[in-house]
Amino acid sequence: MDKNSFFSLLDKYRDGTATDAEKALVEAYYRRLEMAGSTELSPEEEAALKEGLYKKITDNIKEEDIKIIPLKRKNYSLVAAAAAVVITVGAGGYFWLVNRPAKPLLPKPVAAVKPHDLPPGRDAAVLTLADGKKIVLDSASGAISQQGNVTVLNVNGKLSYAPTTKGNENEVVYNTVSTARGNQYQLILSDGTKVWLNSASSLRFPASFTGNSRDVELDGEGYFEVVKNAAKPFHVKTRTQDIEVLGTHFNVNAYKDEETIKTTLLEGSVRVQSAVGNRQSAILKPGEQAIVGNDEGASIHITSDIDIDQVMAWKNGWFEFENTDLKTIMRQISRWYDVDIEYQIKPCDERYGGRISRNLNLSSILKMLESYGVHFTLEGKKLVVQKGSGQ
Repeated sequence: MDKNSFFSLLDKYRDGTATDAEKALVEAYYRRLEMAGSTELSPEEEAALKEGLYKKITDNIKEEDIKIIPLKRKNYSLVAAAAAVVITVGAGGYFWLVNRPAKPLLPKPVAAVKPHDLPPGRDAAVLTLADGKKIVLDSASGAISQQGNVTVLNVNGKLSYAPTTKGNENEVVYNTVSTARGNQYQLILSDGTKVWLNSASSLRFPASFTGNSRDVELDGEGYFEVVKNAAKPFHVKTRTQDIEVLGTHFNVNAYKDEETIKTTLLEGSVRVQSAVGNRQSAILKPGEQAIVGNDEGASIHITSDIDIDQVMAWKNGWFEFENTDLKTIMRQISRWYDVDIEYQIKPCDERYGGRISRNLNLSSILKMLESYGVHFTLEGKKLVVQKGSGQ
């Protein structure tokens, strides 16, 4: 059973749509984990357990027919295939500790929800027109501007550019859509290409595409579904790379505060070329990711060892982590909840995995992390990390 099937089963259990057999099987799975106590499942054991439970569901066999898989004692310095404790949070998701400390730790009591909380991010952005005028998109609706030979429309939280017979079709007019921390937005370019912008991101693009190429500039993170046009290749330019496509679906993570820029291909084909330095290039196939350092002259590394669901989680309304360190998690929290992160201790080396909705308040994620010994204080827009597990 793959991860999506397993999460789907948990979702059904959570929202009350699971059958009696499915409920019993989910509870059986968690009982197996609880029984592990101070042991861990090997990857093979955990996979077999999930597959066995899933098969019983599809066969509609009662829970008591499931055999208990023997558990072996493991060295706690190893990465756990399945944690002994999995936390479910309301309608939010699931979270677990991936890399346990040298000595077994029971989850500490969850701290009470702080009176001060922050809501999740929302659909909002600012459009900067060619003349410098700024339009707050979450408060504007309908036809909001004429840019060159296109009409700019903002309807139901989506920006689009519709060609018209007005204006000069050869005039190059640039617009920029920017999302602040805590915001995201979707837009449709004049050629029909769809773009989803994550928080703290911006896209600069011509209102209508002229010439022999379609060039846009990205800062932050965006997901693109590019309309195919062999006569006009589509280029996404970041600080250190140029991504060329004809028609494809891909995600680009190019935040300045990340160590690398990651381009992940879901469909089609793209060429990634370093924009400065030694001008390396590589062609990606679906399921591959190009990793380029943020420094000038950084080389391109191609990997197929990626989790597409994790890459695309932000667009689909989730935080999803797998073997993820605390600082990486906190950077995502900072962008989505518009908070500054301050560390009063050195972040621990433990790594976490799990999935939780981006539609929940900040306290829901913090409660999960606090269960593993990481504690926080929220002071206005500053989130202070006070203590790490094992510290």
